[in-house]
Amino acid sequence: MKRIDWLIISFILILSVFTLRDLLKPGYFTSHDSIHQVPRLYYFDQAIKDGQIPPRWAGGLLNGFGYPLFIFSYHMPWFIAEPIHLMGFSLFDSIKITFILGFFLSGISMFFFQRELYGRYAALVGTIFYLFAPFRFSNIFVRGAIGDATLFIFPPLVFLSLIKMSKSRKINLFWICFGSIALSSLLLSHAMVAAVYFLFIGLYAIYSIFLSGGKKALISSYFILFGLTLGLTAYYLIPSFWEKNLTKFNEIMSSIHLGNTFIKFNKLIYSSWGYGTMDAYEGAMSFQLGIAQWIVVFLTVVMLLVLIIKKKKIFYKDVIFFLSIFILSILMMLKVSLPFWKIISNIVVIDFPWRVLSVTVFSVSILSGFIISIIRNKTLKLLIALLLIFFAFYSNRNHLRINQTLDWPLDFYLKLEKTTNTYDEYTPRWLKTEAIKIFPGKVEPLMEKAKVDIRENKSNYLSFDIDAYDEGMVKINTVYYPGWQVLVNDKPVKIDYKNGLIEFKVEKGKSKVVSYFGETPLRLFSDLLTLVTFGFIIFCFVKYRRV
Repeated sequence: MKRIDWLIISFILILSVFTLRDLLKPGYFTSHDSIHQVPRLYYFDQAIKDGQIPPRWAGGLLNGFGYPLFIFSYHMPWFIAEPIHLMGFSLFDSIKITFILGFFLSGISMFFFQRELYGRYAALVGTIFYLFAPFRFSNIFVRGAIGDATLFIFPPLVFLSLIKMSKSRKINLFWICFGSIALSSLLLSHAMVAAVYFLFIGLYAIYSIFLSGGKKALISSYFILFGLTLGLTAYYLIPSFWEKNLTKFNEIMSSIHLGNTFIKFNKLIYSSWGYGTMDAYEGAMSFQLGIAQWIVVFLTVVMLLVLIIKKKKIFYKDVIFFLSIFILSILMMLKVSLPFWKIISNIVVIDFPWRVLSVTVFSVSILSGFIISIIRNKTLKLLIALLLIFFAFYSNRNHLRINQTLDWPLDFYLKLEKTTNTYDEYTPRWLKTEAIKIFPGKVEPLMEKAKVDIRENKSNYLSFDIDAYDEGMVKINTVYYPGWQVLVNDKPVKIDYKNGLIEFKVEKGKSKVVSYFGETPLRLFSDLLTLVTFGFIIFCFVKYRRV
């Protein structure tokens, strides 16, 4: 990289820290999901330290009975936050630093993507528009949605790899592998938002194939990219897909939001800034796209019409695509798109159509870079750039703050959260609600007399000695889920989970009991597939490394 690139990166870093400086205040901050994030990172950290690699089971959730949170919930934010926490930062600070780091890295990724499209000058403007969009600050300060916020890092990298592949007339394994990592990271950041992006990424793939001079190589490249992405995310994607039927997810989520969470078009133009939920009577969250962003859309349409009328040779076909994506993303948030969402809901559940705003912000930032790149007069270019940047900064001046800080202790956050999911939707479907109201202790002998001595108790492992005066059943107050096994005196025993908890029989006398949560054959296969794919990608990077 040239010196100017390092200077721009430094500027983006300073801008990111300054913009999110409210997160540097002492204490934690209030938001819709910030309270959820503390136990999520806590139990992710606990799972790692207990040897759960990858993390699957959150042992302290569901009133202490355990919950398969990490089989279904996103991982990427915690891949970033966990090393920060291991460096000595508190859970609260690790989460706040992850927000700041994600904001900064999203700016870097957008800069390099638009530098490929339009050059450095236009890329810097496009980057500022990617960062200074109201929805970005809503995700961080209002919603506290760390998955959505982290996801912004990766779309520019995905499209950068797609463009690099489309420019090559042969299979380029470096960019294929690069793209698979970016696409996988997108999925691991937030599966619902990623599903929306996959639609537009697929459309771009079709679009680029249509325009490509090396169609066979490009089609092959996209198939390899898709295969590597499936392989790299297999450890998460396969279990989360196949095991969802073991939970109450479909029963709860299939129709809970459908048709109820569309927004009105005028809310995209302007809606007052608030910290409440979307349906709050006063102080509801804002869904405005941003004044500066709407100015960019208007200017883009005008410039394209001028170029078409004058039949100018300087014409960027990609901007037509991204303008179309912008229009489509707007329509997808309005009630007119209900038939589309009904069809999609049969394949994947996306709770809020307004999550598509992530795509809208992405497409507008590219349009802003296009506007600057198309202007040839240097004075006019500078003037337009400064005006657009001014509007972006000024129109977001009241969005750069948290609502209030909290000084609650960690234990309070852990007791406050049952599952960290609003509807406890990943609760195993066989679990009876009355069985988990009160936590009576980890081990509960169901025979008349027995003495229990717990030797080790981890999120995924429990060992204890029991001295029973008669044979009978013992209950471990852990929700049964495939992967849990019980050994009595080193021999596997049958688990009875008619009430949803782990129960098994012991003989009269002293017994040594071990209960542990391991990988099912499906999960083990998924893990191995991810490891093999990761090894192949590392091999390709070493062999086809670029300067």
